Amino acid sequence: MANYRKPSVKEVEKLDKSRELMVRGIEGEKDFLSKISTTMAKSARDDQKAGKKMRDSVSESAREGEAYQNAGFRKGGYVEKADGCAIRGKTKGRMV
Repeated sequence: MANYRKPSVKEVEKLDKSRELMVRGIEGEKDFLSKISTTMAKSARDDQKAGKKMRDSVSESAREGEAYQNAGFRKGGYVEKADGCAIRGKTKGRMV
């Protein structure tokens, strides 16, 4: 069983800021100005590096706990076992 824990308020804020930096960096790389300006491209890469560093500063168990909480899965349900035949990318599950 995985060792998840609920992240603290500060950790959630740090993870949100990290996501914001990563999105800004990714969008900045796609921007027209970054394709013609090396300074803009470097700024976008620096935003991505800062976002990753900020994300890594939060403990792994808190990151995984937040991901588990925000995954949108419900408790309960069942798992279908595959029948083992995968022909041209088609797999068929059956209840066991």
